[in-house]
Amino acid sequence: MTVAPPPSPAAAPPPAGFRDLLTPELIGWRVAGKGGFRWMPPGVLESFGGPGLFWYANETFDDFVLDVSWRTLHPDDNSGVFLRSPPLHDTPAPAIAQGYEVQIDDRGFDPKTRCTGSALHLTGAVYRLAPAAAGLSHPVGEWNRFVITACARLITVMLNGAPAARLENADRARSGHVALQCHHDGSAVQFRHVAIKPL
Repeated sequence: MTVAPPPSPAAAPPPAGFRDLLTPELIGWRVAGKGGFRWMPPGVLESFGGPGLFWYANETFDDFVLDVSWRTLHPDDNSGVFLRSPPLHDTPAPAIAQGYEVQIDDRGFDPKTRCTGSALHLTGAVYRLAPAAAGLSHPVGEWNRFVITACARLITVMLNGAPAARLENADRARSGHVALQCHHDGSAVQFRHVAIKPL
């Protein structure tokens, strides 16, 4: 992972009452798998390569609200925000099998059918578990905002202020790590903050 100079004051601050996990030194963050993340001016964290996960190893979280500011740079960019992931080592596979992913992919590409337009693979979906409402993302290059709430067995996703997805009776882990996905070579998804408030 390449780390450039820390974020400038131009980076969006986290909401009041939230703690931003993206500190300038990225203390506590680790890479599992291929690819990584790097600071880009003016203070945004950008994915490169993959597939892999950039996970926050210093803490686990049970019930929380996660406020994430992100944008894509190309129409086929792909990433995700992972919740309640187990600890990771050389592979992101345990997070995929045991945690939850809030998807970033405006194409809604289903890797099994090789088709686009799948609501279970669309930006805002709880990947393969809860479909996303269509048309909530801003255009490529514009900033978007997730507000993800995980409380007991309920996970809800707000995208740019509108309800995007709702997963009831979530039966995977009730506690775990937060992670960001670096999906493939050529994909560059940027993040301005990943801020959390435990409930």
